[in-house]
Amino acid sequence: MNTAWVVQAGEVEAVERPALWLLADASHTGGVLGANRLHLEAGEPGTKPHYHARSAEAFYVLDGALRMLIDTEVVTVGRGGYVVVPAGVRHAFAAAPDRPADVLVTLVPGVERFGYFRRLPEILRGELSEDEVARIHEQYDVHFVDGPDWDAD
Repeated sequence: MNTAWVVQAGEVEAVERPALWLLADASHTGGVLGANRLHLEAGEPGTKPHYHARSAEAFYVLDGALRMLIDTEVVTVGRGGYVVVPAGVRHAFAAAPDRPADVLVTLVPGVERFGYFRRLPEILRGELSEDEVARIHEQYDVHFVDGPDWDAD
């Protein structure tokens, strides 16, 4: 990549439910990183336990608190907290029960993921077949795994 990627606030693509702003995809950064901003209302789920085989994911809590499962540990990360989840490590997240979460999420190295986020509302509404959802998850390196230690909470 020989040029900078700049996206102004008014140009950022937004996805509803969960509230997600798509900041940079791998194609914007020469594969260096991907980034998005996520907002969850108090107690709102983010995602079930999963891992990414091809990239690490970093979470910077801009405001509020993010409750996370990292491997087998559940932690709550408050404003200004930072978590790096290496590739292959099971994780899940939600807003804390009593506070919303506003989070900057960075993916390194960058993997094309905007297509996944664009399909996420359909997936969450149950509008796609199980086979199609499995294909989408494989394509975008999102691998869901058992999480009874998260589901029970």
